[in-house]
This record gives sequence, C-alpha cells and structure tokens, in this order.
Amino acid sequence: MPALLITLLCAAELLLFLLPGLTIILAVSRKCDLSPAYSLIATITTSSAFGYLAFWIYLASKPAGQIFSYGLLAASFVGVLFRIKQKNAVFFLRSEFIVPLAYTFCLSLFYLSLLYLFVNPIRAGVDVANVRFFPETRPGDNIIPFIFAERIYDRAPIRPFCCGDWLSSDRPPLQAGIFLLQRPLRVAGNTFLQYQVLGTLLQCLWVCGIWSFLGTLGVSRRSITQVLGLLAFSGFLFYNSVYVWPKLLAATFIFFVFAILSRAALDRRPLTRIEMILAALSFTFAALAHPGSVFSAPAIAVFLIIRRDLWRLKYAAIALVMVAICFVPWTLYQKLYDPPGNRLLKMHLAGVMEPDARSTVQAIGDAYGRLTLKTVLQNKWSNIETIVGAGPFWRGVRVAEREYVPEAIGVLTLGVILALVLWMAGVSAKLPHAGMMVGAAALNLLVWCVVLFGPAQTVTEHGSYADIFLLSLGLIGFVLAAPRVLALVLLGLQVINLVFVWVVFQPVSFTLPTRVVVAPTLQWPMLILAVILGGPAFWHFGRSYLLPVPD
Repeated sequence: MPALLITLLCAAELLLFLLPGLTIILAVSRKCDLSPAYSLIATITTSSAFGYLAFWIYLASKPAGQIFSYGLLAASFVGVLFRIKQKNAVFFLRSEFIVPLAYTFCLSLFYLSLLYLFVNPIRAGVDVANVRFFPETRPGDNIIPFIFAERIYDRAPIRPFCCGDWLSSDRPPLQAGIFLLQRPLRVAGNTFLQYQVLGTLLQCLWVCGIWSFLGTLGVSRRSITQVLGLLAFSGFLFYNSVYVWPKLLAATFIFFVFAILSRAALDRRPLTRIEMILAALSFTFAALAHPGSVFSAPAIAVFLIIRRDLWRLKYAAIALVMVAICFVPWTLYQKLYDPPGNRLLKMHLAGVMEPDARSTVQAIGDAYGRLTLKTVLQNKWSNIETIVGAGPFWRGVRVAEREYVPEAIGVLTLGVILALVLWMAGVSAKLPHAGMMVGAAALNLLVWCVVLFGPAQTVTEHGSYADIFLLSLGLIGFVLAAPRVLALVLLGLQVINLVFVWVVFQPVSFTLPTRVVVAPTLQWPMLILAVILGGPAFWHFGRSYLLPVPD
C-alpha cells in the first residue's frame, strides 16, 4: 500500500505541477513554433510562475488563494483536453519533451523509496530527511518552504517564524508558492507526504535542465543517457533531492539559461524576444528558489559580454522589466512586511552569523574594516583551499559528500586525470565544449571564493549547485572519451557508494507527527519498489555504455 500510494502521489503531483504551464504553452504554440526543448523549459518556467503568483494571492487572502488554486488547475485540465487534438500542439508527445519528464518521475520515485526505507511514509512527518542520514538532526532548511506555506495558508503569525531566530524573509518563496498552489487539494490527505513528494519532484527537475542543455549542444540521445546514468546514482544528488531545500530546483533554472544562450550562440544569431524573456525568467526563478544560484552568474555575464551580438537592447529592456516584476514584490516583502531580510547576505558576504539591525553594506564595511589586508587574503585563500582540497576525513564520508565540492563530484573527479591523458594523446572530450564547462565552473567558483567573507566558507551548501553540475558534466565528457568499460565501472562505483554510504544508514529513531518516537523498521514495500526501479535503471544506463551504436 505505501509503495502504491507513493507511486500514484508522485504521478499526480508531477501532473498537477505541469498542467498550468502546459496549458499556456499549448495555447502559445498555435501562434509560434516552439521546439520540444523550449516547450519543456517554458512549461516548467510557466508552472513555476503560477506557483509564485499563488504565493502572493494566498498572502493577501486564503479564500482568494483557494479559488485561484481550484480554478487554475481545473481550467488547466480542461484546456489541455481541449487542445490535445490540435496538430500544432502535439509537441508534448515527442520524446524530447516526455522522456526527460519520465526520467524525472522515475528518479524521484526511486529516491523517495530509499528515503522511506525505514519508516512508513504514511505515518511519518515532514522532517524524515532531517534525521534519516546523520546521527545529528539536520537544520530545517528543507522544511522552511513548508512552514512558510503553512503559516500563510493557516493565517498564522509569521513571527516568530522557525528554526531559531530565522525570519520568513530570509529565504525566497518560490517553492513555498508552488506548494501553496496544490495545498488545498491535500492529495492523499497528508500534507507532510504531499510536500515531500512535490519537493523531491522539483529537485529532480535537474534532469530536464541537463537534458535541455546537452540537447542544445547537439549531444546525442545515447550520450545524454550515459551522462544521466553517471549522475542519477550520485549520493550528493540523492541526498539533496530528498532533503528538499530548493538548491537543485535553482540549478535547473540556471541550466535553462545555459540552454537558451547556447542555442542562440550555436545558431550565430541574436536571442529572440521569447528567448530573452524565457532566459530572464529562468534566472529570476533560480534566485527566487535559492539565492545561492547567483554565484553561477559570473560565467553568464562574461559570456554575454564576449558575445554582445546575442542580445538586442529592446529585448533586454523587456527582460529587465520582467525581472523587476518578479523581484520587486519580494524585495518589498523583505523590507516592509518582515524586515530586514538580509541575514543570508550578511552571513556570506560579511561573516556575520547573528542577526542585527545593520544594512548589508554597513556590515560588509565593518567586517572588512576590522581586518588587515593579510588576513583578508588568508581568508580568501582558505576559501580556495576548501574547494580544491578534500574534506576532513574524520567527519565521515557522508558529511564530506554533503559539504565539499570534490567529494560531491565523487568518482567523476577521475575525469581530471583523463583530461590530461587525452589532451596529451590528442583525443577530444566526448561532450562538446566539455573544457568550456569546466572553465565556466572554475570561474564561478573563483569569484565565489573572493566574494564569500571566509575563512573556509566555500562548502557546497553556501554556493550554487549548478556549478557542481557544470564541473561534473565537463569531467564526464572526458570519462566518456575513454574506453567504454571505464564509464561502466564508475557507474558501478556510484551505485556501491549510494547503497553503502547513504542507503543502509539507519537513524536511531523517527519522531512521528503524533510525537510518538519509533525505531527504524525496514519497510519491505519501499525496498521492493527501490529494487524494481533501481535494477532496471542500472541495466538501462549500463547498457548505454556498451551498445555499439554510433552517435
């Protein structure tokens, strides 16, 4: 029963999320011809925009929000049925559109089965991921969007908020809004499970981001499958997909930006109006999902400066207006509704850990004013050392994979050695522009090291996960250029690491919403579901490395 419920709930949540965006794109496709890749990007971005809009409507009025939720979802369902027979609206049946979503669904379901391996998902609360993988309870970053949404939905006071002295304005509201849009439906009658499933689906949309980006570069379907295989069993991605703080969702939108810019650059033409708006909205929603995503901006900015022929002033102005429309309300919320809303900025840019009344500029000035130049340089060098060095072994493998870039990339770091060997042998990477991906990530990480106050602040949780993806993709490009059996071996190592480092760990106990404390108990339905999904997935991805199919 729990496995079947999770499967049905996962399918329902994905469909409900996609429906509003799909309805709009079906209508737009009558007037402009969107490629399947752009249709996928536009569908996810538009659905997210409706979620963001739902946040503001619910903040103003719960009845209005409920009417909006029911009305929008009902209209979307009818609209899709109405448009489904039109010949110019069948893009969503094409493999370029539906296959990445199918991967997203299966991967989300696989991850959820592993999350609930030792506790009944129907009885569990919203904080399973906080205790599932580490002896100590993890901070509540993953449930902040849930708490935010519930406070707004129940018309409860937002002060005090949660998690110590954090404010509602300290974290952007995109994931809370997307959850609010579906909140009245109470799918399966369990808001805890509803939020966890939806949150995992949103994080696993990184599959669509990678798919869109690599497809834009002209990477074959087989090679994309090989890339996804090496990523899908990553312990780092598994953990951050079930610990549902929206950092992977933010990375998805960053890769949408990469895909749009790459398409125009490869075609040697300026961005169209739709592309400019779509790219601007994607970057905006990345920041509204998690502010750490802005650390992927340097490479984008450098690219746009070098390729000034890609953008036209009038379209750029339209894009800026769209960005302002999205950002201004949230900025006003931070400054007027629940001020000051700048704690994260002061923490990362000035090293101020406790909240105070100073502005961000004042805090940065005070922080650097107390340091000598030598100390400042030592702090930045410590940031660099934290990125390129291995994490403290004594803290444990799981902690290292969670917090440090080299361990997060894992066995794929072998690509560094392969890159040197292949370069000396005159062999190119299998993925186009693999070296540029590594270079773009290195630029972003370097700027990150300089911007963060330090020392040793450059742990993964403070940065943009899009840069970890970029590094991984570039290194995979060199791995795939080596003998094919090597990729299969690395896939096997990824699976072994996932199972023995992450999956088999049993927490001491789980606290149910009823406040009853229960010991971990193996959930056979979830184990069977994990085997049903994981076994064929390993075969599917592993087979892609061995089939003698030319690209």
